[in-house]
Amino acid sequence: MFSQTFDPFTIGPYEVNRKTYYPFFDPELDYVLDVWVPDAEEAPLTTPIVYMIGGLGGLMPGAGYETIFNRVASHGFTIIQPWVLGGNPVDNYEGLWLDEVMKWSEEHLMNHFMNDGIAGGLTLDHRTLFLASHSAGGHVTADYLKHHCNDVKGQLMLSPVDGFDPFGLIDLYAITPGEYLNFAVPTLILAAGLDNTPGIDGLGGLVPPCGPTDLANMRFYDAMPGNTWLINATEYGHGDGMNQFFVDAIEFIHFCASAPDAVDRPIYRVFLSGEMVAFMKYVLGQEDCDIAQYLEDPSKMPISATAIHKASVVSSSSACAKVECEWQENPYPNN
Repeated sequence: MFSQTFDPFTIGPYEVNRKTYYPFFDPELDYVLDVWVPDAEEAPLTTPIVYMIGGLGGLMPGAGYETIFNRVASHGFTIIQPWVLGGNPVDNYEGLWLDEVMKWSEEHLMNHFMNDGIAGGLTLDHRTLFLASHSAGGHVTADYLKHHCNDVKGQLMLSPVDGFDPFGLIDLYAITPGEYLNFAVPTLILAAGLDNTPGIDGLGGLVPPCGPTDLANMRFYDAMPGNTWLINATEYGHGDGMNQFFVDAIEFIHFCASAPDAVDRPIYRVFLSGEMVAFMKYVLGQEDCDIAQYLEDPSKMPISATAIHKASVVSSSSACAKVECEWQENPYPNN
């Protein structure tokens, strides 16, 4: 029976603490970490962990996603977003540096929480991980999983883009079109209808869109051999789910196409956070499996959207309460 009390588009039961940790103050930390963690002072809480790779392949700071992750964390999830300026782009896109971030978090993060007075009643579940990403961050998380699953139970991709640059000038891709990837993990892709629209029109195609058709969204959907959902927010642009300062900056420089000003941005952030919460609770079995309707039925969504879903070609079971990732050395066969 469907739970009548669960609504992923409302704020969850937990207050949220937001902290930022810097390499300057911790020589063992190589990246800035923005962290959102639910307050467990009132009752003990064990939280899964979401590692988020922001836009521009991990260069975007957590402030860009503040509203979304405050809402996600309020439902009992801890979000960790590492970001850095500089570094080796090739190594960055390969994603293996995430292992060092995860290792540091497991060894040190609770101590930092205790020093900051926010650890009461809280346990971090380092064996239940999700990978989230936005834009070119999706290349990073996909490439990471090509090396190993680690403890990742699912991935959440906001308008993912493959490649190193939207012009396709540098041959650096995570996906080979026509082939499945070599890992099967439940995946949610949250596309935007204007992803493939250039931010500057009238230049004869000289300026590419932030999410080119051949490099974004469906490219990832087609490459996933596991249970995969793709929801397209038809009225919105590539960066419209970010906090308003970043949306305004994108619109000012025409970096990506944006929805008209009259289109409601706050409800889009509610939609994105709610879909992420519904997906993770579905995969973890924290709610009745009927919550799949929030992933598959656009009439249950607070914005105009379309939705498609494909079953795993690796396993015959549904993704509900299926907390595992399957991996092999070579790509899964695509017959």
